[in-house]
Amino acid sequence: MGDLENRVVIVTGGARGIGLGIAEAVAEQGARVVVADILEDEAEESAKKLGNGHLAVKHDVRKAESAKNLVETTLEKFGRIDVLVNNAGVGPNPTPIQDLTEEEYDRVLDINLRGVFLTTRAVVPHLIKQQSGRIINIASIVGQTGFAMIVPYAASKFAVIGVTQCLAHELAPYGITANNVCPGIVETALHSRVVEQFSAMQGQTVEEGWDFFRNRIPLHRFQTPRDLGEMVAFLASDRAKNITGATFNVDGGWEMH
Repeated sequence: MGDLENRVVIVTGGARGIGLGIAEAVAEQGARVVVADILEDEAEESAKKLGNGHLAVKHDVRKAESAKNLVETTLEKFGRIDVLVNNAGVGPNPTPIQDLTEEEYDRVLDINLRGVFLTTRAVVPHLIKQQSGRIINIASIVGQTGFAMIVPYAASKFAVIGVTQCLAHELAPYGITANNVCPGIVETALHSRVVEQFSAMQGQTVEEGWDFFRNRIPLHRFQTPRDLGEMVAFLASDRAKNITGATFNVDGGWEMH
């Protein structure tokens, strides 16, 4: 029997990349997974790949009504919610501050920060009713130490870490924990695009760009979606019942605090 046997885990942005790695890891521990993603067809496909007993729900984290529907659909199917993983988000779009538009700034925070708020707000009443639950927010290493030309992304992830700490204080009396997981450079299409953009802006080849980031990592290797999934599966389990308000770096040593 796995650590998460029959627990219901919602993973936003669960159709691909880190989200799919998380969904796979918790499913292997026995969880019933709700793959919540704006990409409905991919969410359906990913839920099927997990095996029987899982659910796909179209979810736009920017909309309160979508969060309400996600909760209602999950409860109708499973009758409970045990874990919320706020993973959905957009990645950095490297831009010098003088060229950054208000629209781009607002777009990133709307998805990466407001999205966490709206989905969490919809789920929390049910966790309180159960007097138990886990909230796991996927932040970033640049939510702890900033990096050039990604102001809105870093701002959103710094804020997510703060929100998580507030939730940890507020929800502890109800037996609910809240923690952050911060990915490093992960082998996904999203990170590949970012490395390509940085390389071009620095006048480097893509290979030189990847070498730059690899050499910045003490372990000299990139992370995988599964690496993040293993950390989330641990935090979702009873083994992590006394951990809350914490931030865990899965980054090969990029951040060490």
